[in-house]
Amino acid sequence: MQPSTPLILPKSHPDPAKFQTLLNRYKSFRLSSLLLSPSCFGSTHAREVVYPPEKWISRLTDPLATTIVIYKDASPAGIPTSVDSATSTASSPFLTDKNSLLDNALTAEWLATLTINGPLDPQTLTTSLHLDPTLVDFGPTHQTSPDAPLKQYVINGMFVIPTARGKHLGTKLLEYAKAHVAAKVRAQGQKKGGARISLIVDYDNEPARKTYERSEFEVVHRYWFKDYRVGRESRTEAAVMVLDL
Repeated sequence: MQPSTPLILPKSHPDPAKFQTLLNRYKSFRLSSLLLSPSCFGSTHAREVVYPPEKWISRLTDPLATTIVIYKDASPAGIPTSVDSATSTASSPFLTDKNSLLDNALTAEWLATLTINGPLDPQTLTTSLHLDPTLVDFGPTHQTSPDAPLKQYVINGMFVIPTARGKHLGTKLLEYAKAHVAAKVRAQGQKKGGARISLIVDYDNEPARKTYERSEFEVVHRYWFKDYRVGRESRTEAAVMVLDL
């Protein structure tokens, strides 16, 4: 079986049972990710496992949050490329049956995911994300200025399960997210340079940094924070990376 093309999770579904299944899959993958690789996240399993159902619903239905997944695709020929599906129009021959893709995702093993939030207010980025505010410092990169991009987006929660690493799924997710944001910016009549995508990564997580660099993200700010995550030292250096589209 091969990895699927990226799929944006819907924020609603006419079938309540299917939407509940989707919500359960989303919650389960997030919590298992926090257990498998606690140092990869700006949150903890202990913090999120006690969230009430309403919290998970609000995450998945948040109008400013787009969650993208890659799952183990059982189809023999695969689906059109992620860039096609992210930018296609109603007349495109590459349009896919989103209901069929979702049905596949409800039963298949999830391999990778990320969430991109935006457009966000630069002054309230931290409170808008799935992050513990005590771990976050975006620095001056998001302060408003005449030259700052009008639209601010933040990637968080990117995770590839250990058995699926080395297959460039992280890059696949990032390129899809970039195409998704670029399409939104173009649809709103914004010119190139009208949007900024940011993320935060532990600076000592070199494989993750290299993945982001391959997708043209650059380090613009580094800071130290008190780290209470499992398996970490008491202080960790983090890097803010950005890409202007």
